[in-house]
Amino acid sequence: MVMTSTEHVWIDCETHRLEAVVQRGSLDNGALIGHPHPLHGGAMDNNVVLALGAAYRDRGWTTVRFNFRGVGASTGTYGHGDGEAQDMMWVHRWLESADVGKIHMAGYSFGAWVVLKACRLGITPQSLALVSPPLHFLDFSNLSLPSCPTWVIVGDADAFAEAPRVAAWAETHSVQGNPVHVEVSLQTDHFYWGREQEIRRRLGLFLDALTGSVKKS
Repeated sequence: MVMTSTEHVWIDCETHRLEAVVQRGSLDNGALIGHPHPLHGGAMDNNVVLALGAAYRDRGWTTVRFNFRGVGASTGTYGHGDGEAQDMMWVHRWLESADVGKIHMAGYSFGAWVVLKACRLGITPQSLALVSPPLHFLDFSNLSLPSCPTWVIVGDADAFAEAPRVAAWAETHSVQGNPVHVEVSLQTDHFYWGREQEIRRRLGLFLDALTGSVKKS
């Protein structure tokens, strides 16, 4: 296991500030992770968010997870997705200012929707990880995948993101020449309770293939 240091930070935006946890690694890679829906209990300490972060940190990368506006100690109010995409932009800028050279992005459920909205605003991450983009709950029709390697996982019993529809969406909305790797977790619903280590392992394999390294987790 690669050692990291953990820091609780505040990231100032124009009208509010965001509560974030930064776990610093030793390499020139960082990952920014978006959490599930704020109006349905989503926050940065969600089980899937933590599992995603662990996969990046297993490889020595810095991770940032944060509470969207109005969640936890973050100030402001719910922004209907567009406001949260602006939050993602602010955190991305903060991570750039912290001298992280290569920034990867990940999002779970609502967080996946917000990450894609942030990409539409101009961010192109080094790689993208999406867990259960909720196509049955939120409007993804005008959101395309960015031109970077992308990993998607969905449960075969997910009522908010049915696997065949997610796979078809990923194929339709990918950029030409952009590799998109879609995986299905068996006997898994939208919440991934008890499946956290599977997420960590599967994302890790994707990252290892991306970097050309082999890492046991």
